[in-house]
Amino acid sequence: MKPDLEAGASPRVPTDPRKDEALRLVVIAALTQAMFIAMVVLVLLLPVRPDRLQIYVPTFSVSLAGFDGLDRATPQPPPVVSPTFNLTLHGVSSSRSSESCEFYNERGTVAVSYAGAVLAWGRVAEFCVAEGARKHVRMVALGAGVELSDELRGRMASERRSRSAEVDVDIVLDSYLDDWKRFLSCRVKLDDEPSSSRQPSPCKVLVSDQW
Repeated sequence: MKPDLEAGASPRVPTDPRKDEALRLVVIAALTQAMFIAMVVLVLLLPVRPDRLQIYVPTFSVSLAGFDGLDRATPQPPPVVSPTFNLTLHGVSSSRSSESCEFYNERGTVAVSYAGAVLAWGRVAEFCVAEGARKHVRMVALGAGVELSDELRGRMASERRSRSAEVDVDIVLDSYLDDWKRFLSCRVKLDDEPSSSRQPSPCKVLVSDQW
């Protein structure tokens, strides 16, 4: 007589799919929370680079001393222009330290654009902004054979008649003291008060080591 193998087995208890699903969700939630806490702790424990805390950024502004090559008899420029912009970069240091040169620009570039169209470009000479001092650097941006669309020419003519035309002055400064580049975003009016009484336009400054 063959033994009854099923006689001594424990009775099979049916499982509830809803309880299994609830248990699975609880486990997933617990793991997600643990991973989130671990990431927060990791970020808090990451070492901070000292040079990110020691980046010196002077206050910069730009003034437009004059320009040429955009207008003939009317404010509307010709289809092709070769403009010249005479600019001055002003750097002001408010820092107090033992360093003789708080910021040193080894090389730099400047570009002048209107409504996204680059009109002229040039170099920025070497300069140093000393502790608690002011520095004024002259810049010349030149353009050669720049073509302007009819839409752009009409817009410039309209804005210049209302004395609201502005150009963007973008400057990149490269310092060997900390290997960080400063990007200056400035905007000046074309038809403003005489240069002697014109206030410099402040610049927004971004700092990066990735350019």
